[in-house]
Amino acid sequence: MNHKTVLISGAGIAGPTLAFWLKAAGFEPTLIERAPALRTGGYVIDFWGLGYDIAERMGLARDINRIGYHVREMRIVDDRGKRVTGFGTKVFGELTDGRYVTLGRSDLSRLLFEKVKGTTEGHLEKYP
Repeated sequence: MNHKTVLISGAGIAGPTLAFWLKAAGFEPTLIERAPALRTGGYVIDFWGLGYDIAERMGLARDINRIGYHVREMRIVDDRGKRVTGFGTKVFGELTDGRYVTLGRSDLSRLLFEKVKGTTEGHLEKYP
């Protein structure tokens, strides 16, 4: 098999990540996305352990740390915003040797898309 092309549907988190690793393995991925632009919003993602290892191997750890949130405390609040309980996150930093950061989903999506842009053919709003 000389011509190793792959079509990937979806430019969220998984699509660009798959494109990155397929390109590294010698494939020629094409990334397509129904939306006319990268989606924004969404939840936050905690990076530590294996996820942080993968971000480092992809060359993204520095950017993730730069734009991520280094949370010092997790709080549970009532419907008026008053703190009910919570806990410090210092232990997470200690257990992960400082390799713990929280990042917005749309920020991660943008970083991943930018990582493969220029090395992978990509099309936004290209399929019905």
